[in-house]
Amino acid sequence: MNKILAVCFLICIIGMTTSCSDESEHDIVGVWLLTTRTVDIPFDVNQDGESNTNLTKEIDCNKEETLTFKNNGSVFSGNEFSNPLQYYKEDTTSVYRINSDCNTEGIISFASEYNITDEDTIKISDRVYVLQQNTLTTVYKNAVDIYNEDFTEVLETKDLTLVYTKQ
Repeated sequence: MNKILAVCFLICIIGMTTSCSDESEHDIVGVWLLTTRTVDIPFDVNQDGESNTNLTKEIDCNKEETLTFKNNGSVFSGNEFSNPLQYYKEDTTSVYRINSDCNTEGIISFASEYNITDEDTIKISDRVYVLQQNTLTTVYKNAVDIYNEDFTEVLETKDLTLVYTKQ
């Protein structure tokens, strides 16, 4: 009986050690800052005369959005930008524009579990993130609706790509 308990105890210790080393071996644990929010259309939201596909360079609302991964398999966001951006295309010039409101009351956070599904894939809820060195990327397919100027018709949809960089 003591041998069976000893074997069970040893298996539990090995199981706990393996799962902890697996997560830290992928270097996911830590704080990741949102550095790129891309729609693949150049915008000049801040009207500095320079258009950019990376909206973090155009909109000041989400400069501190983060994901924090813990050793215990949990992840939480901080300062997540939740104010809706309204994308549209001007009828007369065919120029793409964005209406944005940097209301700080739109900041939200979430907490969830994450799983490392293979060497370079992290799953948070049903969302897949690809890990490459110090970046973590996820793509929201057809998540951005581009409207006509009076917002009565969706003209096209675009993917939204988020890239986080480890801090």
